[in-house]
Amino acid sequence: MLVIILLTLLLACVWVGLTGEFSVATFVVGLLLGFIIIRMFGERTLKVLNLNIRHILPLIELVFIFLYELLIANLTVLAKVFSPKLNIKPGIIKVPVEVEGPFWITTLANMITLTPGTLTVEVSPDNKYFYVHCLNIDNEDSIVSDIKDTFEKKIQEVYRP
Repeated sequence: MLVIILLTLLLACVWVGLTGEFSVATFVVGLLLGFIIIRMFGERTLKVLNLNIRHILPLIELVFIFLYELLIANLTVLAKVFSPKLNIKPGIIKVPVEVEGPFWITTLANMITLTPGTLTVEVSPDNKYFYVHCLNIDNEDSIVSDIKDTFEKKIQEVYRP
């Protein structure tokens, strides 16, 4: 129950942030929308994912890690695009994946895709590997370890019982 309340508050804050109007009325509308969204989709999802209050902190950390990596990747791609000489080595790499469950595999694949400079092209049929297109492959092992040490590690912390 506490998780539902916290998620509703989070959705209300997201609503206020998206509208850009910081008022009590906007927050109340956000609460109502959050409540409706949680009632429609969230309760069933929370039961399937087995999330509870101890998962909140790792989930918040995951969001901040993603936002940080998103910022760094944007700046890196921006520097590459505006450099006088486009010095890139694009290619596709194979990334071993240890996360389990369709929701978490999709979450990891989307986090990789939403980070500029990378795109999850395919997931292996056994869900053990991602094929990721990278804008610049200087060191394949470094890219794989970055994905595993940031996104995958934190996702595993979130879904562990």
